[in-house]
Amino acid sequence: MHTPAVDVVISTYERGAVIDATITSLRQSAYPHFTLWVLDQSKDDRTEQCVRAHAASDARIRYLRRPVYGISATRNAGAALGNAPYILFTNDDCVLDPHWITGLVSELRHDQVWLAFGAVYPGVQPTTSDELVLGTCSGPRRVFHQNRFNLSFGHGHNMGARREAFERLGGFDELIGAGAPLGAWEERDLGYRALKAGGWIVFTPHAIAYHHHLQNWQGVRRSYRAYGIGTGAVAGKYLRCGDVGGLVMLGEWLFSQGLRQIASGILKWHRRDKVLLGLDQLYYPFAGLSKSWKYAINHASCCYVPIAQLADQSQRGVKL
Repeated sequence: MHTPAVDVVISTYERGAVIDATITSLRQSAYPHFTLWVLDQSKDDRTEQCVRAHAASDARIRYLRRPVYGISATRNAGAALGNAPYILFTNDDCVLDPHWITGLVSELRHDQVWLAFGAVYPGVQPTTSDELVLGTCSGPRRVFHQNRFNLSFGHGHNMGARREAFERLGGFDELIGAGAPLGAWEERDLGYRALKAGGWIVFTPHAIAYHHHLQNWQGVRRSYRAYGIGTGAVAGKYLRCGDVGGLVMLGEWLFSQGLRQIASGILKWHRRDKVLLGLDQLYYPFAGLSKSWKYAINHASCCYVPIAQLADQSQRGVKL
């Protein structure tokens, strides 16, 4: 079977040599025709040393430094460096199954499939009730299309895109995502735009990543605050683009991640932390919605204007 070229993009920030396990697992892939682009936003050179050690013995590994604009900006930049028909994304704290690339590419080969997501399992098991691994997902193969509000397709730890579709959508919104000013859930936003434009999204259990990132409850609350802010910011931009679906997304989040979390914390978990998590989600989406009005929008793509573009326009005296 013909194996087309694949670009794999990893954005990393201040994680030292943690990425070594990720790259090692990728180099053991059963799918040989890939190029890995590592875009490093770190201030020290520990990650660079690690990646360059791999690159010295494997020409498929490429390393670049990037300014600190956030995960979405670096993912977009990494995607633009290559020209393969498929672009895969993972994170620097994941270990990838040898058939990870094959699993995603086998779905993306179909013209109507714009995005594909794979299973994410905990790479380490919590030893106490105060430790959790976020972003896990599993289950049977599922196809998402027509209903743009069904956004339970997976996580950015394990995803891929057809290049032509990714470029048509304008890539990730660079003001959404870790390190960006408007919170997280950048993959959820990209998926919404894909479904709205008529693309299909597939979740496949045959592309597997293991997420090695334990968090205590304080860390979980910080992560969910970012998700809540991102949900509000995403809802806000859709409303400003004339899409009332932003209200649907906001309402769904307030119910599922706010009210249901509170009820679950009281009735099932019997944990104050779980209740506080839900209470946060009744506030932070509105904080994100309010904050989002400070930023300009590209109405054609329904994405916020990137920070780099804003800076360039400001330097040239362009009025936004």
